[in-house]
Amino acid sequence: MIQGVGHLSQLLAEMDRMKVGAGAPAAAPSATQAPAGADFTQVFKAAIGHVNELQQRSESMQKAFEMGDSKVDLTQVMVALQKANLSLEGMIQVRNKFINAYKEIMSMSI
Repeated sequence: MIQGVGHLSQLLAEMDRMKVGAGAPAAAPSATQAPAGADFTQVFKAAIGHVNELQQRSESMQKAFEMGDSKVDLTQVMVALQKANLSLEGMIQVRNKFINAYKEIMSMSI
């Protein structure tokens, strides 16, 4: 699992509790909902899941290459590793922007 995912999940759960406490209805997850109308939490969790999947795929390809699997060559492993690293870096940047926006909103006076 990716480091920081637990922290993000806690942050998202706290925001959901705040939304319910403010009188807004709780978000009901729906697997059939269109992406244009998807809840931010669902989209963000899906993105985290995708990054995690890329990380796991990269690790499995690395292990297969190390074990001498003839179906996996070094270029495939390196490409998978770079995809995983780029997606993780992008997710970290999104997380940082999200946390900064959250802090800014929480510091606003009402």
